[in-house]
Amino acid sequence: MNQTLQQEKERIPGRPYLLEVLIVVMLLLLLAGVFFKFIVIYIPAGHKGVLFKPIQGGTVTDKHWNEGLALIFPWNQMFIYDTRIITRQDTINALTEDGLQVQAELSYRYRPEIDSLGLIHKNIGQDYSEKIIVPHVTAATRDVISRYRIDALYTTSRTDIQRDMLARVRGQVDDHYPITTIDVVVRNIVLDEVVEGAISSKLVKEQEMLAYDFIIEKELKEEERKLIEARGIRLFRDTSGIDILQWKGIEATQNLATSPNAKVVIIGTDTGELPVILGGN
Repeated sequence: MNQTLQQEKERIPGRPYLLEVLIVVMLLLLLAGVFFKFIVIYIPAGHKGVLFKPIQGGTVTDKHWNEGLALIFPWNQMFIYDTRIITRQDTINALTEDGLQVQAELSYRYRPEIDSLGLIHKNIGQDYSEKIIVPHVTAATRDVISRYRIDALYTTSRTDIQRDMLARVRGQVDDHYPITTIDVVVRNIVLDEVVEGAISSKLVKEQEMLAYDFIIEKELKEEERKLIEARGIRLFRDTSGIDILQWKGIEATQNLATSPNAKVVIIGTDTGELPVILGGN
């Protein structure tokens, strides 16, 4: 029997070796399948990766991984950050200077600084928006609105309010963190219905008062014009000794006398009388 086994071994000398190699290859493939998602990392377009090495010093702060495929050791971990312009919308409750509550509907845009992604991940984390952006935008909105009375807030240019908010957010965020705030847009300011109705009524009354002021100013100008005209008439009478009505009559007589229509002009005998004009055709 031993002789038979020996003959079989001599007949297939490489069989045990090939079997071992096949087993090793299968094990490697199995391990690769299990750890594939931990070794091959896909970074989407517009994103960057930050590597965390638990065995070799933690977060890599001086380097980031570009979009595409990245190969890492399975015990390391890749964190993906969106580096495009990020837009967020919020509705923030705030109090005006006179203590009335309004709702400010905002849109704001920001983005992290690419070269500082490692520091952002190490010091703040992937939820930096909730930790940094949102609180400071909320604080800036409430601070700016608190400087306006309710009627002024309703009539002030949105551009002025947005400029104040953006300046405050940049002072609190951009100057202290590797984050860039692009803009803050006030989409709407919602007032209480009763307050909004009262403000609208006040604005209507203000416009009516402006109209009345215009009418009064116009009448005052007309009064001034008539006074100037009266002074001119009196000066003319005092200088020429001719009554203004007589002068007007003389002018009318001259104009009619030169017209082509047939007429009869009767001049009175008294110097105080006006001419009588009898028209023909």
